[in-house]
Amino acid sequence: MDATVEMTTVSARDMEALKRRDLGRREKRSADLSLLAGSPIDAYERYTRAAELTRHSHDPLWYASALEGCACAFIAMAEAGGHGVDEYLENNFQLPEEIMALAIAQGVAAGADLGDSKGKTMTVDRSKTTLPQAVTALVEEALSVLCRHEKLASLHAGLLLKLAEYVQEL
Repeated sequence: MDATVEMTTVSARDMEALKRRDLGRREKRSADLSLLAGSPIDAYERYTRAAELTRHSHDPLWYASALEGCACAFIAMAEAGGHGVDEYLENNFQLPEEIMALAIAQGVAAGADLGDSKGKTMTVDRSKTTLPQAVTALVEEALSVLCRHEKLASLHAGLLLKLAEYVQEL
């Protein structure tokens, strides 16, 4: 997916995009290390920044990896509990607006009823969601990115298996 770029032929705009891409990749690596060090809150914040940077720099592999990392950080925060994690999740457990809109649109397209049995329309609180919904939405977005690129098929399959294992454990 990466190509070697001759730096003398790169425009200033492309150079800025390369810098954002590299910064996003460094953020993702830092998030991985934060998660390994046992700090899922820091990891989540770094994964979120990495996802924003890699998404806007058209770096699909690293964008999908950052989304997967966000999901892992959510799971780690929920399992860790204590040390203010529960309060953090209660106050900040929200998905980026774009991902929530996409998940709701997919639910409507799949025939999900967003109203009650009396014909009233249900209001959707886009700022709060349950852990399984958040994890599923993040992983499905990552899967949709990975499935567009033939060379990423093995990563798509691996992530699909991870999602199946997570859902099975619920």
